[in-house]
Amino acid sequence: MTVAEVVTEVLKDRLFYDDSGGGVTFSGGEPLAQISFLKELLAACRACGVHTAVDTCGYASREDLLSVATLTDLFLYDLKIMNDDKHHQYTAVSNDSILENLKALGAVHNNIWIRMPIIPGVNDDDENLEATAKFAASIPAVRQVNLLPYHKTAVFKFKCLRQTYRLENVPDPLPENMEKVRQKFCTLGVIARIGG
Repeated sequence: MTVAEVVTEVLKDRLFYDDSGGGVTFSGGEPLAQISFLKELLAACRACGVHTAVDTCGYASREDLLSVATLTDLFLYDLKIMNDDKHHQYTAVSNDSILENLKALGAVHNNIWIRMPIIPGVNDDDENLEATAKFAASIPAVRQVNLLPYHKTAVFKFKCLRQTYRLENVPDPLPENMEKVRQKFCTLGVIARIGG
């Protein structure tokens, strides 16, 4: 699709945005992987007065991330695991640039929501939760952390693609455990919400 075609689709819901205070969110995959197209889309939406959000994992070039900062009203920034070795084990990439990019973004943008999937046995241990909360609290631009209960939606997709889904046997987190995680973040001075 062209930028104009996407914007035409976005504007079909303008009444809803105006009524709800919402707007358009660019996610993916990773929207920063198509940086030129993303910049044009953000600029076009901004010109139409539509609120813009970018949902990113932060694994992108710092230059690309910062280049869209002035065109974006809200960043939804994924954090999964603070320990680099464990992050690499589960995602196949280091988190060094992800964490450094978040710090750099926080220095130039003032509206970031961290989104953290809570995956039992993977990233819900006290050490990781405390490290994540402290890191989030160290960046004043982080307005809240959305704690997202792990779910198995991707299992079917992986099977269709004939790929192995390594977390198939991971249970969904219990509601009471999600509340404990939320309270841990709040105790460390971070606004945290379950879901979002």
